[in-house]
Formats: sequence, C-alpha cells, structure tokens
Amino acid sequence: MKKLVNQTLLYYSILAFVLLLISAPVFYWFSEKLYVEDVDEAIMLRKEEFFQNSLRNLKKNDIPTWNRFNRDTYILPDTVKQIKSKIIQQQFYDTLDHEWEPYRVIYCDIKIEDGNYVLMKRLDLVESEDLIRTTGFLYLTILFVLLSSFILVSKIVSSRLWKPFYQTLSQIEKFNIEEHLLPKFTSSTTKEFEQLNSVIQKLIEQNIKAFQQQKEFTENAAHELQTPLAIFQSKLDMLLQHPSLTEDQALIIQQLYEAVSRLSRVNKNLLLLAKIENDQFSEKENFEVTSIIKAVLPYFEEQAEDKKLQVQTDFNEPITIQANKGLTEILINNLLLNAVRHNVENGRLRIQTVNRQLIISNTGNNEALNPHSIFRRFAKFSEDSHSSGLGLAIVKKIADLNGWALSYSFNENLHIFSLQF
Repeated sequence: MKKLVNQTLLYYSILAFVLLLISAPVFYWFSEKLYVEDVDEAIMLRKEEFFQNSLRNLKKNDIPTWNRFNRDTYILPDTVKQIKSKIIQQQFYDTLDHEWEPYRVIYCDIKIEDGNYVLMKRLDLVESEDLIRTTGFLYLTILFVLLSSFILVSKIVSSRLWKPFYQTLSQIEKFNIEEHLLPKFTSSTTKEFEQLNSVIQKLIEQNIKAFQQQKEFTENAAHELQTPLAIFQSKLDMLLQHPSLTEDQALIIQQLYEAVSRLSRVNKNLLLLAKIENDQFSEKENFEVTSIIKAVLPYFEEQAEDKKLQVQTDFNEPITIQANKGLTEILINNLLLNAVRHNVENGRLRIQTVNRQLIISNTGNNEALNPHSIFRRFAKFSEDSHSSGLGLAIVKKIADLNGWALSYSFNENLHIFSLQF
C-alpha cells in the first residue's frame, strides 16, 4: 500500500504530464496562428508600400528586371488564376535549397501603362516554423522544469505538512492498552491534525477506562464465583457417594460435576490472567528451564501412555533465565498439556532446547491452526470438553510479560510451538 503523500504526488505528476501533453500542441497552434497573423500584416504593409512608392514609377520594360531582383514581390501576367486581394497559403519550390517551402501570398490586380497585371506578394514561413519549434522547445523545457520543481516542492511541503499525521499514526501503532500509558501526540499548527489528536486522545482514554472496568469486573466475578463453585463441587461429590442414587441420577450428577469442574478451571485461569495483568508475579529468580520441564513432565506420563505417544526429549544445551519460576512452570505445563491433550493415538511428542529456544512439536489435527487467533482467549480448535480455551492465552500473556518470542508453525504434519528466551 502506498503512503497518502505518495498518492497525492502521483496524482500531481499525472496531472502535470497530462498538462504537458495538452499544452504542447495548443502552444504550437497558438504560436503559429499569432506568427501567421504577423506575417499577413507585414504582407499588407509591403503591398501598400508597393502601391505608394513603386507602382507609379514602373514601366512595362522594367517588369523583367523587377522580377529578377525582387525575391518576394513579382509582377505576373493577367492570366494568373488565383483568388485576388486575399492572403492565402501556398507552396513554392526554392531553387537554392531545392525544396518546397510554405509561403503566405496575396494576389492583387494592378495596371502598368494601361496594361493589366497581377501583383504577387509573398513571405516565407520556413523561418517562422523554425522559430516556433525553437520557442516551443524552450517553452516545454521551462514548463517541464517548473512542473518538476512544483512536484519536488510539493513533496517537501507535503512531507512537512503530513509529518504530524504520521507521528500520530506511529504513536497509535506503539500504543498498548494493557500498559495504561497514553500516547504522547506531537502538537501541530494545523487545526485538523490538532482535532484528530484530541479525538483520538479522548477515544483512547475511554477505551482504557472501559478495559480497566472490564478487567476489574472479570477479576471480581472470578473471585466471587470461586467459593460458590467450590461449595457446589463439594456438594456434588457428596451426592455421588450417596447409596440411594440410581444409575440415571448418578449419570446426571456426574455430568453436572464435569461441567462445574470445567467452569472452575475457567474461573481459576481467569483469576490467573487477572493476576498476571496486575503484575502480581514480580518476584524473579535465576533457574534452568530444563529442570522445570523434567519436574513437570512426569505429570503427563499417564495421559501419554493412554494415547501411546512416543515422547522424545532433546536437551541439547542448558537454558538459564531470570523470571518468575511459578509462572514459567504454568507456561511449560500449559504447552505440554496442549501437546498431549490435542495429540492422536500413537502420535509423537518432541521437546527440544536449542539456541536458547524451547521447541515443543506434536502430531494432531492434520491441518494448520490459525496463527493469528490461536493465542486468543477462549479460542478452541477441538471438541475437547476439558479444554477451557485459556491455556495458550495464558502462555502468550506470560511470554509477553517476560519479552519472550512465542510462535506457532505447522510443518510435516507437526504442530510446532517455539519459545525464544
């Protein structure tokens, strides 16, 4: 996509080019018309001079001499059939240059010693054409220089005029609503840009306020739901152990228990996200990543055995980081849980550490997931009822909190999650 400034300059350039194309023939036609009018005026003046000064002294015997020494004024016999007393354009052969040349010509009836003759007065247009071409070339050169200068100046001026707009755009691109920091817009002398900054500032403030209220509501709701859910789950446990339950009743209570368990997991994950966003895990320490993986991995052995997964670990190098250890355990736990839960029977699971990078690859659905939505909250890509849709969102939040680069790719039927420390 092109910048607005470049698009504006493109339109200016197209307009200038069209103007150049149109003005060239118009200028040539107009210049030629003016020059022809000047030539016609000169012919009429010279004709009048001939009548006033030369005609009265001419004799019939002088006509051959006159025609020999006057290049553009001829006295012809009365037999010449041409339009009289009107200037016309006519081609004549130049014996010196050996070519046909255009002339403006007038024919007039005259009398010399009672004899009828025709006066032919002409002026060459060749020099005029050369002059027009030269003038036209100079005109086009000047016009081209002016238009080029105009475009260059427009580019410089437009860049300066639009600079506040691009500064505002840059501030908006850097803005992160979770940081609660308002963008600092550069003041502008242009009224419209100042209005734009003011409107955007108000809109961002409203969004930050709404986002904060949403966070507080989620956190408060999760806190309020925690105890009732725990009580509800406990009562369902007691009901399931009651000896008088029928098989159908036990099935219904079991389904309720699973639904409440899932709701409880969602609630705990929402509370965890709220705590991460409120920076309640600020304590950091140095530790080795593979030690966390080795400590967490045994919890997934049973699930891996149920699916007959082939688990492979390649700890090529130790990775020491400084972070909150509890959050890092949650991150690794969620990545492994995702890799096991969404795997297939007789599938593969590979865990690697290389170049300060943790790579977890697993088989699963034979189609790539959407990398733009996979880390969003409540994004679900399977019908697994045990999934809360928050596991990878928590992983992303923890990675962003520590400045780690988290990415997803699909290659050779493997879903690959890569975490660069």
